[in-house]
Amino acid sequence: MGLGSVLVGGFSGLSIQFMSNAIRKVPLSREPWNHVGMFILGCWAGNQYCKVEEQLVDDINELRAERGMPPMIVTKGW
Repeated sequence: MGLGSVLVGGFSGLSIQFMSNAIRKVPLSREPWNHVGMFILGCWAGNQYCKVEEQLVDDINELRAERGMPPMIVTKGW
């Protein structure tokens, strides 16, 4: 889940930069450092998404435990 979400985030950032260049009608490969930067930013966002999702599941399970409910069933053994 970690590597997949990082790569999806990276390619999403790269796609955003390509789309930005296409909308402005400039060559798609213009300013390639922006492509690298957006890929890295997207990778970071994909990684953060996994961490936030795990934290939300933990918080939900704490609330459910306080109310005497069984924990929420999720995959990957969170």
